[in-house]
Amino acid sequence: MKTKILLIILLISISFYSCSKDNSTQPVQQVTKGVFVINEGLYLQNNSEITFYDPATDQTITNFYSQKNGKIIGDNANSMFIFDNKGYVAVDGSNKIEIIDLKDGSSLGIIDLGQNGSPREIFILNSNRGFVTSFSKNSVIEFNPTNLTITREIPVGKYPEGIAFANFKLFVANSDLGNGNTVSVIDLNSNSVVKTIQVGKNPRFAGISNDNRVIVGCSGDFLDAKGIGGYYFIDPVNLSVTDSILLTYHPQDYALTKDNFMFYINDKGIGKINLTNKNVDTVFINGMTVNDIYGIAYSIAFDELNQKLYVGNPKNFTQNGEVKIFDRNGNYLKKFDTKINPGAIYFYRWVWF
Repeated sequence: MKTKILLIILLISISFYSCSKDNSTQPVQQVTKGVFVINEGLYLQNNSEITFYDPATDQTITNFYSQKNGKIIGDNANSMFIFDNKGYVAVDGSNKIEIIDLKDGSSLGIIDLGQNGSPREIFILNSNRGFVTSFSKNSVIEFNPTNLTITREIPVGKYPEGIAFANFKLFVANSDLGNGNTVSVIDLNSNSVVKTIQVGKNPRFAGISNDNRVIVGCSGDFLDAKGIGGYYFIDPVNLSVTDSILLTYHPQDYALTKDNFMFYINDKGIGKINLTNKNVDTVFINGMTVNDIYGIAYSIAFDELNQKLYVGNPKNFTQNGEVKIFDRNGNYLKKFDTKINPGAIYFYRWVWF
């Protein structure tokens, strides 16, 4: 779960889920490349799942994990980091990182983060050093990706979510349940916070730009209808904000292109930013085109090889969802089924040209 306040508000008026079309009867085969979707499921319902989609054959395995392992991956899977042909999945409500073989979905073990471990986002540096933000512990937990043990905890700000790596430092977005405005910088030589950088309100997402700056996405106040937030760019050497793009309607997760465009989720659907000249199209894809129930998109990723945009549609947040695929110009192409609340999308073994 990614502290998506809009989802929480919607769920107040909705109870248990109904089912939608499902392709899960297909057998698990050896995966060479394709698209993985992390489905959050419903909070406290222990029904998270991983979906696999092969664009070459247009085949979908909606229950990629459970079909192979005969069990559910856990409660509120939040994100995944791909390393050494393995998927390290942050399962928030189950306080663990689940490791899977991406070739067939088989479980390779877990890292138990203990009570209130609540993992959100993962970064793996090498076979000995991995890191995950712990939402409830207000820390970054270092773990060994090989022997699946915990190394240490590093205190950061309140309710950390996004994490990015640059200049041998980790940059951690401290959301503070929507009230935060800081990024903690961890030096991996000293394993301690060396600076706290102020950004916009409610920092939740972190990544790296094409020019190797850290991008921090701030969603703003969810109780404010204007939803003023934006994206902040941090120099990882000088540890200072060098630029920002302020936006309305609660900017959220984003996807970058190699030619310096950003597609991002907001309350209106999908926006588009030319990062070179800062030209903003707030409604590049109308939300109702993605989700004809609430007009809300839930996840986003850009396939650079085929120049296609993948957008998660949670439908009513209680039934099985789907991922819709658009071309570079925002035209709808096709879709594939997922499980409940497709919250993160990843490309596996894609070749960039």
